Amino acid sequence: MTCETRKKATGKVLLTSLAGAGVGAVVGILLYSKRSTERRRQFRDFRTDQRLRLQGDWKLLKDKLQQAYTHLTDEDLTYVEGRGHELMERLKTKLGKSKRKVFKLLKTL
Repeated sequence: MTCETRKKATGKVLLTSLAGAGVGAVVGILLYSKRSTERRRQFRDFRTDQRLRLQGDWKLLKDKLQQAYTHLTDEDLTYVEGRGHELMERLKTKLGKSKRKVFKLLKTL
């Protein structure tokens, strides 16, 4: 390999590395901008609402929860269709459990 060929190879590697770093920086900015973060939060909440289709009568499930956890109030257990993420957050706070455990609890009752 001649000296001229090495310089070309080194230049290509350097150029490729710089291009990769530039693309990574742009992707990072796009993914973690304020608007993108808000969009991801909305999508997560939508997924929770879709999975949290409470089966059966909500009043029966609510009564079971109040019997199992006597410190829960009616206000804590207010469920509005399409706002399941709010119910999950309230229960997560009141019960001191993770979101996943609260979700499993609601599905098993």
